[in-house]
Amino acid sequence: SGDAHLLVEIDGHEESVALELKKLEALVRSCGSINLDTAVGEEACERFWKLRREFSYSLRNTGLIKLNEDIVVPRSRLVDLVAFTETLQAESGFPIASFGHAGDGNIHVNIMVPNMTDPEIKTRAEAALDRLFHQIIDWGGAITGEHGIGIAKQRWFGAAVGAGAEALHRRLKA
Repeated sequence: SGDAHLLVEIDGHEESVALELKKLEALVRSCGSINLDTAVGEEACERFWKLRREFSYSLRNTGLIKLNEDIVVPRSRLVDLVAFTETLQAESGFPIASFGHAGDGNIHVNIMVPNMTDPEIKTRAEAALDRLFHQIIDWGGAITGEHGIGIAKQRWFGAAVGAGAEALHRRLKA
């Protein structure tokens, strides 16, 4: 239950991990968590990682097309990103699900569209992507964290890296 899940992993010496876990539990409870589950040890922790891995698969099972964008924002902008994607979802009419690596700001923003063959839907989806990527750039983030630019993000490359870096890339490629 709930609108968000936070998976936190700590490691270190057994005694220090136990102490950190108690402090972390108290902090999370003080923030009003609905539910708190903990696990110690590799086998017990695997059920949490399994849940995280299956989240992406569950999005595919919705029947919608998952436009998975692996953006990066400064950690100080994570709350802003959540607010922004809520606004983008309302404006675009597409469900948006986000998950990722909050510790380094690498977040998978998934814009869920019914299909990309309908010209009106494709136009709306591309407008949502434009808004997302330009906002990320304005915050000093990156439009990709793990998967690179490639063909799919080519039209935003210049804005993401700047004219000088783009020219250098093109010279190297040539």
